[in-house]
Amino acid sequence: MENKAIKTKEVGFINGRDAIYLDEFKQTFNKTQNCVFKGVLNPKLVEKTCNKSHISYVCQFEQVIYYEVHNLDLYNENILCSSFDIVENSNLLVRLKKYSSKVTKEHKHYVFATYDYVYDIIATNYKLEID
Repeated sequence: MENKAIKTKEVGFINGRDAIYLDEFKQTFNKTQNCVFKGVLNPKLVEKTCNKSHISYVCQFEQVIYYEVHNLDLYNENILCSSFDIVENSNLLVRLKKYSSKVTKEHKHYVFATYDYVYDIIATNYKLEID
């Protein structure tokens, strides 16, 4: 199991306790089964900086089959590489494949660390939109 920082095309790497603020979380139960995060990014803690005081974002994870949320103070921060990671050779993904045929080879393990909470998400893809 190895965490790797995700370099997004929109803002590059996102890293720091104060990097991602979450204002809204929504889970959809239609055929797409998405989880949608809305909030702001700290422009000082992203690779592609700007002169704004904050960067509004919407991050949507697609075909979510599993997620769990942890209080940041109870999460092992030492395994994180950034505020937005992908976990390669994920033990969680291996374990879930044993119990469900819904887990496909397209599913990936993402870690989305906001100011207060860390989300482990098993999804096929993500889309990040910024204003």
